[in-house]
Amino acid sequence: METLWGSKVTRSQLQQSISNLKRLDELPEIPRENLPNLNTDPRRHLSVAREMEITCNLAFLSAISDDSLKIMAVCVEEHWNGKGITIRVASNTGDLESVTRGLAKLARELEHAAQRVRLKLDDIDATFREVVSLDFHRILSRLRSRHAKCTRKIAGKRPLIEQLHDAIYTRSIKVTASIKEGRSKARELQSLFARLESIPDINAGMIEAQELVGMIVRRLHAFSLNTNLGRALQTSMLDPSLKAHLPEAIGKVGRYYSATFELVCAARHRICRLFESIDVEPFQIQMPASFPQHLKVHAEIQLLFFYEAHPGQPRPRFICSSKSACYMCNLFFSLHGGFYLPRTHGRVYDKWTLPYWLDIPAERHEDLGRISTLLKGTIDRKVLRASNRKKRKTYHFPNESVLPLPASWSSSGISSKLSHQATTSTIQPCSQSVHEENSIKVPSQCTALPLTPPRTPPQADHADNSDFPVSDSVSSVTIGDKELPYFQLISLSTRSLHLELDTLSLALDFDRVASGRLSIAQVEDTIGSGPGYHVVSIENIPTASELQLDCLHDSNELTVQLQTARRGLVCMSFVWEEDTISAVANRSEENT
Repeated sequence: METLWGSKVTRSQLQQSISNLKRLDELPEIPRENLPNLNTDPRRHLSVAREMEITCNLAFLSAISDDSLKIMAVCVEEHWNGKGITIRVASNTGDLESVTRGLAKLARELEHAAQRVRLKLDDIDATFREVVSLDFHRILSRLRSRHAKCTRKIAGKRPLIEQLHDAIYTRSIKVTASIKEGRSKARELQSLFARLESIPDINAGMIEAQELVGMIVRRLHAFSLNTNLGRALQTSMLDPSLKAHLPEAIGKVGRYYSATFELVCAARHRICRLFESIDVEPFQIQMPASFPQHLKVHAEIQLLFFYEAHPGQPRPRFICSSKSACYMCNLFFSLHGGFYLPRTHGRVYDKWTLPYWLDIPAERHEDLGRISTLLKGTIDRKVLRASNRKKRKTYHFPNESVLPLPASWSSSGISSKLSHQATTSTIQPCSQSVHEENSIKVPSQCTALPLTPPRTPPQADHADNSDFPVSDSVSSVTIGDKELPYFQLISLSTRSLHLELDTLSLALDFDRVASGRLSIAQVEDTIGSGPGYHVVSIENIPTASELQLDCLHDSNELTVQLQTARRGLVCMSFVWEEDTISAVANRSEENT
């Protein structure tokens, strides 16, 4: 029997539990960011925010392949002497030689930037050329160029620049000064893209092609900064999927430049001299010959176990992948407690496995065995809850590759606190007498995680609450249109939760609840029907009295879809973490 580090859990038992969860509930957790809860470490030169930013940027740049199975993961080690870093990289599958060689060239330019012998713009230009060279084929794929390798992702789809040009010139868009400028930039981009497409042989014309790609990336980055395309497209008659896809796709192409800029700023910092010496080290776990070949050790897990196998190495705080982490990776990291994953998409993959065959120091076996037991126990509780669900769960699978907002660093300033660059929502204390300065701001889709592993198994009656700690207790949430879709794991301070969505005010009264998951999103069509699912027109909501909305007695979810003339359908869902709730009432009123 292949037991996991001396525990009572075997590899086959764990795989069966994961398969059962995948079959019954493929999306057991909502997408969210993990907000680290770390104190300042005087031994480290990088702040928490800076390390996370650097790691996420390197992970993004390391994804040089369009292969959805080749997910990269990166971490950054600070050398003990404070005068260097090691960029460690891993992959779900495939050879790491090309990406290691490309990152090494990028590292040489960052080392040069750290010397501050050139102008900052010259450092950015030189580093950006290496980024374009490293990610050239991936950028071609994102642009849907004819020179890109034809894959299922881009086959038969129009080039991105053509979509942008047609979208911004559509008659249904309200023409503003920003849109006029955006149209001018779209024409320039179309001209550059036409020059790229006219190159007969991309390999023979590589120098020209990389120069054109670099120009396109820079202009798309500037376009994203100066033109609020998402807002402009909201009122247009374009296809809803295109309205959602286009701003994000343009932002991802532009990120190759913003990531370069942020890395150069970090390298040129006057006090933090870590970029003066940069090593790039690949790590890949070899699967035993007898091991089922369909199973995969995800790249994030590979890096975590590198440090388990090498306890003397300096440890990073963050391990970041080129996509959001899956549910299993995020759960294992939270139980392990030694590292942070910046975000998770919450989806289960049944090919996920642990590298229990690695040579791990014996003193770590007890902890890893305990974590494995907690891991299987948590999954089995999820399976039990999913199997007891009377109504089939409706899935809206999240985007696994998200685009974080750029940081706001200068080359000579560095923050010691985590910078909340994500879209924010205000969470106010329940007491109305608390002064305004005591209100706190936290990123939406965030959950604070401690960097210490749990020492005792969670109790059955708090099974799901033990998976991921929740945010501070709240009694009210204020959300703007721009912050949709909104996801938050919350802990209630009272039995009432007050929601403010622009001019709409809602109060949800719960008979008994400790914590839950709140999600609010604009949807194109109704997502469910029957008890527990309600479609309510704003005009039918009483302004003073209560509107009773019942849910199933054995359900822990209430979903309300509000029909408004301006927004269309807004779906509000609250999934509470208690096994049984006797009653839920919802009373609503619209403010003027």
